Amino acid sequence: MQAYKKIDYAKNKDVVLRYVPGHFITPNSHVNYYMDLSDMKARQREARATGEELAELYLASDVIDTILCLNGMEVVGSYLANKLTKAGIIYANSHKTMYITSPE
Repeated sequence: MQAYKKIDYAKNKDVVLRYVPGHFITPNSHVNYYMDLSDMKARQREARATGEELAELYLASDVIDTILCLNGMEVVGSYLANKLTKAGIIYANSHKTMYITSPE
């Protein structure tokens, strides 16, 4: 097994994307990289750092109603919503909250 490589471009050093180049086959696709998201999903510090880093991309938004999280990333989505809420992003619903959900 080839060792993970790291992409370390974020301001916060707790946000690290690990990947393995190669040729990976699924029933529906062929991909050239395997991206390891397990630390971002399972560790509180990394999930918080990732959510806060992602929030920086959306701080200029006017309104956000729902954050759709893929691949079990709801914890990251919660930290993303928290950071956006603190930054003053407006909610688009009567409950005055952001919804965090995954595809059903």
